[in-house]
Amino acid sequence: MDDFSLVRKCIEGDADAYRHIVDRYKDRIARVVYSMTESRSEVEDLTQEVFIKAYRSLPRFKFDSSLHTWLYRIAVNHTIDHLRKKKLAKFFSLDGLDEWLLGRMRGTSYADKKTPEDINRSEVKELVDWGLSKLSQEAKTILVLREYEGMGYEEIADVLEISVPAVKSRLFRAREELKKILMPALRGEI
Repeated sequence: MDDFSLVRKCIEGDADAYRHIVDRYKDRIARVVYSMTESRSEVEDLTQEVFIKAYRSLPRFKFDSSLHTWLYRIAVNHTIDHLRKKKLAKFFSLDGLDEWLLGRMRGTSYADKKTPEDINRSEVKELVDWGLSKLSQEAKTILVLREYEGMGYEEIADVLEISVPAVKSRLFRAREELKKILMPALRGEI
């Protein structure tokens, strides 16, 4: 059954239809929440809160955007609100750097690698995750939606409620910000 039909059934009071929506989107929403919070312990609760919020808001669903875009918007906004409340959104602070990763980076000289292909995939993922954790919440969110979730510019614009040119501009700035953070590590300076 398509998303719009499920939404209509939910609005009519069919609880099974909402279970189908949750089953269809819970993993994607959980990924977005995790990418933004970097906290496995909070993912389940925040994801559940997103779906509760969405359920309560279903009567206001306008059917002019896709259900997944609407759910992503709720997830992003809810997670940002959560982070603001906890004051976890940090800009370029090394205070939150996990000791294990710091040790790994000191023990691994990225400068000795001949080409980017020589760098172990898991090391690259760790490095990128570390770099993302240093970004502003705005930059991190837009990169997660584009690079991890594979959303197009129009979808991101819908989720963040901004224009497509603003998406492109923020995405460019976020990539530049990430590059500045990662270059010293790639040169072995960290």
